[in-house]
Amino acid sequence: MNPSRPVFAVVGHPNRGKSSIVSTLTRQDAVKISAISGTTTRSQSFHLNLMGETRYELVDTPGFQRPRQVLSWLGDRACNAAERIESVRQFVAEFESAEPPRFHDEVELLKPIIGGAGIIYVVDGSLPYSPEYEAEMTILQWTGQPRMALINPIGGEAYVSQWQSALSQYFGVVRVFDPMTADERKQRAVLSAFAELHEPWRDSIEHTLARMDQYREQLAWQGAHLVAERLVAILSSTHERRMPAKAVEPLMQEQLKREYQQRLRELETRAQRELQALFAHTRLQTDVDVLEADYPDLFDQDAWYLFGLDRQKIIVLSASAGAAAGAVLDAGVGGASFMTGAIAGGVTSGLASIAATLKPEKLRFRGVPLAGKSLVAGPVKDLRFAFVVLGRLVGFLELVSQRTHADRSRAKLEQQDMNKRLELLGRMEQVRLTRLIQKAHKGLNDKELEQLVELIQTIVGFPTKPAS
Repeated sequence: MNPSRPVFAVVGHPNRGKSSIVSTLTRQDAVKISAISGTTTRSQSFHLNLMGETRYELVDTPGFQRPRQVLSWLGDRACNAAERIESVRQFVAEFESAEPPRFHDEVELLKPIIGGAGIIYVVDGSLPYSPEYEAEMTILQWTGQPRMALINPIGGEAYVSQWQSALSQYFGVVRVFDPMTADERKQRAVLSAFAELHEPWRDSIEHTLARMDQYREQLAWQGAHLVAERLVAILSSTHERRMPAKAVEPLMQEQLKREYQQRLRELETRAQRELQALFAHTRLQTDVDVLEADYPDLFDQDAWYLFGLDRQKIIVLSASAGAAAGAVLDAGVGGASFMTGAIAGGVTSGLASIAATLKPEKLRFRGVPLAGKSLVAGPVKDLRFAFVVLGRLVGFLELVSQRTHADRSRAKLEQQDMNKRLELLGRMEQVRLTRLIQKAHKGLNDKELEQLVELIQTIVGFPTKPAS
C-alpha cells in the first residue's frame, strides 16, 4: 500500500449503502450495488482517477456478521490498550486461512485496515440506533486507524440525531452523506475531513481537491464542445437519393424524408452515448432506452415546446441576428448605408424564420431531367428545430453531469425549454448564439465553434474557462 496515497476501507453493517458510497466517491458505475443484503462477499478496490492519475483508493468490504464474537476473541488477547492493535493483527492472521472458514467477512474488512487504510464507517440514518453496533465500532476503534462515520439516509433522516450522538463517541468526524444526491461540494467535504484526521495524507488530499477543480473544468468544456460539434453535425447533415427514371416522386420523397429523419435521430443518440461515456455513466439507462417511455421523438412537433423556443421568441431572435449581420455590413462601408443593411437584414431574417416555422422540412432536387435527378434532404434551416436539438442535447449534458454514479434508477430527461435557459445569457449573447445556429447548417469555423462552446457552457451553468 502506497503510504502517500490515501486508501479508505468502507465498512459497516450489511446493506447500509457502502457500495453506493464507493461508487459516488470514485465516480464509477462498475461498483455492484444491490438491495439484497450480503452482495459484497470479498473486499474489492476501486480508484478515483483524474487526468491520468490515481488520486485515492476505496475498498468496498463485506458487512460485519459476528462482531460480538470477534470482539470477545480480541478481548481475550488484549489486556490493555497497548495490545489492542496487535490483537486485531493476530485475529486476521489466524482466521485468514482457517478451515473451515470462520469470520470470513470480518477478516475481509479488517485486512485493508491493518494494512494502513483509513476507515469510513457507514450507517443508515432511517433506522434507530442500537447498542448492537457498539461491538463493531469498538473493533474499528481498536485498529488505531483514522476513522470517520457517514450517516446514509437511505430511507430518511428520522434517527440521524441519535446516530450523531452515538457515533461522535467513536469517530473523529461524523457526516450525513447521501450517495444518491451528494454533489461535488459534499464529496469534497468528506475528503477535506480526512485531511484533518490524518496529517500524512493532507498534502495528497489537498492536491486531489485542486485536481478535482481542474478536472471539473475540463469535463465541462469537453461536454459543451461535444454538444456544439454534434449540434453542427445534425444541422448540417444531408441525405441524397438518386431518382430512377420511372420513380414515383411522392413515394421517393416520403422514403427520403423517413431516411433523413432516422439519420438525425441516430446522430442525436450517438451524441447522448458519447456524453454518457465522457462522464463515466456507461451503464446509465435513460428514457430514450425504453420504448414505452414518454420521451418525445425528435420530430414530434407537438412536443417541441418542451425543449425549444416559442415562435415569438424565434422571430425576435432571428430578426435581431439578421439586424446584427446587417450592422456588420454597414460598418464595412463606413456607415454610408445609414443602417439600411441592419434594417433589411432584420426584416429578411425575421420573415425567413416565419417561413421556416411554417415549413420546417424541405426536400430539393439536384441535377437535370436528361442526366437524371437526385433528391436531397437537408440541411435543416428551421431555427425552431435547431433550438429543439440544442435544448435536448443541453438537457442530456446537464443530466449526466449532475447525476451521481451510485444512482442506478432510470434517468428521466427533464424537459426544460430553451426560453428559460436563454435567460442565463445577456441580450447580445442570445443574438450571438442565434447567429451561430443560423450559420451551423453550412458548418462553423474553429473560432465560431469555440464561441458556441462558451455559450453552451453558460446555458448549462458550467465554468466558461477551459482547463489547461
